Amino acid sequence: MLRLRGARNSVLAMMKRTRLLRRVALSVAGCFAIACADRHAPDDPTEAGARAADGALDEVIEGYVDLRRGGGGGSVDLSEAAFLAAIDADRALLEEARAVRPEGLSLEEDVDRRLLIALLESSVRSAEDRRRWKNDAALYVPSGALGRALDPEATSASTERAERLAGVLAGLAERLEQGRLNLDRPPRRFTEAAVFQTESTLGMLREIGPSLAEEAGGDLDQAVDAGITALEGYLRFLEDDLLSRSDGDWAIGKVEYDFILQHRWFLDADADEILERGRAAFDETVREAQEVADRIAPGQHWVDVYERLKDDHPATDGIKQGYQDQMDAAQRFVIEHEVVSLPDGESVVTIDTPPAMRRSSPFGTFQSVGAFGEGLQGRLVLTPIEDWMTPEQQAERLRSHHTAWLPVIAVHEAYPGHHVQAIKLRENPRILRKVVRESIFSEGWGLFTEELMFELGFLQGDDVRLTVLRNRLWRAARVILDVSLHTGGMSVEDAVDFLVEEVRFERYAAELEVDMYTRRATYVLGYLIGMQEIEAIREDYIEAFGEPSPPSQLYDRLLRIGSIPPALVREELLQGR
Repeated sequence: MLRLRGARNSVLAMMKRTRLLRRVALSVAGCFAIACADRHAPDDPTEAGARAADGALDEVIEGYVDLRRGGGGGSVDLSEAAFLAAIDADRALLEEARAVRPEGLSLEEDVDRRLLIALLESSVRSAEDRRRWKNDAALYVPSGALGRALDPEATSASTERAERLAGVLAGLAERLEQGRLNLDRPPRRFTEAAVFQTESTLGMLREIGPSLAEEAGGDLDQAVDAGITALEGYLRFLEDDLLSRSDGDWAIGKVEYDFILQHRWFLDADADEILERGRAAFDETVREAQEVADRIAPGQHWVDVYERLKDDHPATDGIKQGYQDQMDAAQRFVIEHEVVSLPDGESVVTIDTPPAMRRSSPFGTFQSVGAFGEGLQGRLVLTPIEDWMTPEQQAERLRSHHTAWLPVIAVHEAYPGHHVQAIKLRENPRILRKVVRESIFSEGWGLFTEELMFELGFLQGDDVRLTVLRNRLWRAARVILDVSLHTGGMSVEDAVDFLVEEVRFERYAAELEVDMYTRRATYVLGYLIGMQEIEAIREDYIEAFGEPSPPSQLYDRLLRIGSIPPALVREELLQGR
């Protein structure tokens, strides 16, 4: 078992030195942006392929956005040749982006240029190294597209749902066959996850497809039957063939990990330093949680105190309204205290998770407004506690929606969390900012808002504070585990044990959590490390310009910049003032 070490002081000192160096860099001859921009540009402006800035950058960005906004339904070419062609397309865009000279670009344009280069470099490198088409069997199961087509909340018109479903089913058999042809020797964990996803998707189609087909008429019933048959065949392939040869490695290694941190996210840290930041935050959060627990129940362990808090929860039929009340209250607070400015007509509502999707989403999800749409309504999608559950299962599920939890979720997901974040992003006219969602900022903002709303006075009480600290401890654990898993410091079993013993996860939940880490390297760093980086940006802003009054003076501008690496956000926020 990896031991925790109290490294808070050294890590915080390192972060302060880093911020000092950044502030110095920002003041040197006013040319920080161009100095950074030149690292990928041709040395000789007359070199073949060098391009004028005017218009060239926008063309490359449009090409990137077009590739990223491709369809996600059934009729998608998932052949190996298509994946290789996509890598070649990214590589060609990368060369075009590198050829755009920084001279003549505005600060925002140059940030886009460097961001695009970083994203494309990472994309090409990752695709070549991980070869997802050979290693991820779940890639070929369009569960998301099927779920959206079958979701009765998506549209009230059965004909529209039927058209969506028909479109997904039209290419289903072909994409599953492409999976059989492409998959080689993937990691066993990936194949096991694909088995679960295929079973869930099959159950969803069996449950809702026939009734929708009967309602819509036409040939949809035949398409549903064919889709069920295709998924059944793919499931047999996974269980009877692919599992037996699934012996690949999922860890990306330290070199790749450092590349993402330093070249994609522009962090002045490697995996070892990020690990130390995670450990320091974990130790500090344990100390704070115990201090709060001592105020609630002196002498008792914080875990025991927190577990008793969960006994205070709404009734089964009051869960949705409990969340809605807290989100409405958070909305009023944000408006009254001018935390962030909001457009008229925006809102967040709570809805039930569609029945066929409840197995894969046992608690719920949040659906933000789209970057390119006009709607202003976010949706907190909650999975209800159902009659088929045992009394014990119902009681435990109820405890997960305890009273101190509700306002924290209202803040994190809605106001001023991810819902507000998505709305403010629309105000940036730069199209690249609308499609980029780097977790180092997007998830960091959600966690940052929990601390912000405590400072401002919306989140109150030791019960709520202990809940926030428990969640922060979980995010600190994610940093420790993600780095350790992918750089060889921990086994999967060690990581599961850590969550069970140190964060008090149920073992089944810990296993699901760790499985996500193996599949999405570095993503979960975004919560804690992103929060720390945003806190540092705020500190630098206040040092340079004073305390923002009202708070929206800072947070409106911060969120409009986009969910891009914090180092670039800092530069645009401070230099572009």
